Amino acid sequence: MKTHGATRPPFDGLVPPLPKMRQLRSPHVVNVLDRIRFELDENGGYEEFCWFAREYPRCYRFHLDGADYRLRSMYRALTKVSHDLAVHVVNASDTTFEVATGNETVDQLYWDFESFLSGVNVALDLLARVVGPAFPQESPPSFSKLCKKGGTHPLLDEFRRAQKRWGQRLKDYRDCFTHYTPVDTMLCVTLRKYSAGWELRAKLPVNPNVREILGFRYSRKVELMRYAIAVHRHMSAFDKSVAAIIARLYRSGEFPVRRDHLFFVGARSR
Repeated sequence: MKTHGATRPPFDGLVPPLPKMRQLRSPHVVNVLDRIRFELDENGGYEEFCWFAREYPRCYRFHLDGADYRLRSMYRALTKVSHDLAVHVVNASDTTFEVATGNETVDQLYWDFESFLSGVNVALDLLARVVGPAFPQESPPSFSKLCKKGGTHPLLDEFRRAQKRWGQRLKDYRDCFTHYTPVDTMLCVTLRKYSAGWELRAKLPVNPNVREILGFRYSRKVELMRYAIAVHRHMSAFDKSVAAIIARLYRSGEFPVRRDHLFFVGARSR
């Protein structure tokens, strides 16, 4: 395509496409617990469980919806930055172009990213609470603590697999950026030409556990938007797997095992 007599480099596909989003549909866990509570609501003795199965899955959905919103917002921000950078490439001989902190769209990209991490993290903790009725004793109301729970159980096994594959890395990033430091004081999105073509990158450290800006290292293998999309795909698959396990346990009479004292987790006192 020609622009003012110059050839525009091929920038289509620089921003990775969004995964399939749920839009207005509920997560799988919410749907399966709705079906279960509708069936049990006609039986006596399940009143507290049915109320729990209505309320907490909706809290879980609220935070997943928030994470989805942030991911879409990140995509829009990075697309805008991509278009802004592409304008400078035409008729230029340079191979690197950058937009850094001070550009509100770049700042927004990173604000949304940190909110995305927090939304998924809260959703994981709420999901740990949602599966609590599968255990005879009160279970830990957080993802990481549930993964440490002793014994074996189909849900525990699934939670531990998720933690090992992607959940711990997510928590590392979230804890680092929430409690210790932002990604950098000079946040930036870079458009750079390599031998294989142009590449758009929003910087993300490969070693969040160093928890110090000066110790962060960066690699072409790790990029903010691609990482966020990978987390979304992992979370979507995890939601589907947990829902399938709950449905299977329910059909075999192993869910819910506990049907009362589901709301109290202990009040904090100062």
